Amino acid sequence: MKIIAVDDDGVALDLLNECLQAGDFHHVTLMSSPTDMMKRLNDSAIAYDCILLDIEMPGKDGIQLCAEIRQQPRYKNTPIIMITQNREHAAVERAFSNGATDYITKPFSFFEVLTRIKLAERLVQERRAAMDSYLSMRTNDETGPHLSLVLTDPAEDAARDLAKAKTSKSKVLSLGVFQNYLDQVTSGDTCDTQLFAIKLHRIDEIFANSSAQEFLALLDSAARAVHAEFAPHTIFLAHAGNGILLCACKRAAVQRAKVIAQSLESNLRAGTLPDVCRRSIPLQVSAGLPFRLKPTLKLNFNRASKAAISRVELRDPAPAGNRSQLRVG
Repeated sequence: MKIIAVDDDGVALDLLNECLQAGDFHHVTLMSSPTDMMKRLNDSAIAYDCILLDIEMPGKDGIQLCAEIRQQPRYKNTPIIMITQNREHAAVERAFSNGATDYITKPFSFFEVLTRIKLAERLVQERRAAMDSYLSMRTNDETGPHLSLVLTDPAEDAARDLAKAKTSKSKVLSLGVFQNYLDQVTSGDTCDTQLFAIKLHRIDEIFANSSAQEFLALLDSAARAVHAEFAPHTIFLAHAGNGILLCACKRAAVQRAKVIAQSLESNLRAGTLPDVCRRSIPLQVSAGLPFRLKPTLKLNFNRASKAAISRVELRDPAPAGNRSQLRVG
């Protein structure tokens, strides 16, 4: 695994290098200047597999650097891990909003850093495998695509890459990155984050009658509509599979979940919908009631996700008709 790290603190770099060597990561480049790091990323013939960034650096902080790196096509999906002393929720939120994959606070343990890097490595391998599977399914005329794979992460991310989604900053996080974000916001003494789910009904029929580009455009439109409705508050979304979006936002923003029906419907109708949604399968949307996540040393992500999904699954689909609708349960 080819790793590059930047930190203006030489002692921190030495400690990080010791940690990576102990984890058998030997192809490591250490930099003290963000400018020099960007030059190295641009000049390297072989792309780096993982990027480690400090946040508080002179000239350009690590979050700005993260956003700049994400503009480069070959680093669009590369794991970027922030390693910083900044524990404030605002910094965590800003980091993930600008493309961070994970977030580690100093002082760190060797075990935590190596665990997070190995997790990032696994996410890269899963993405590559999913892309291979997606290519295979889309070129197999006899069996066609398998919905359970194509509609679940990380295969959807692979499909998004292949369809060349038109956004410069993704509105939907991968499920792994979404979990990393929730791990951070629930790890302190207090937590003001709420979780809920939004479901697009009859997604299997929509998928079967849409191209990859149309289907991904629908997910993108739904995500953009939710972001627009909650603005100026920040909301994080992940596709949990089968047309279900997991949503996390601060408590102050969650009250919007009770009144987003009309606005979300309007935004979706103004967005990009597959022809089948306008022709024969009207888009039907439901939303589950939000619940507050509790501070914990280790979030049970699967349990929290299932709780949010069960609340939206209890909702009946919106009535069929010519207009897409949102129902909040």
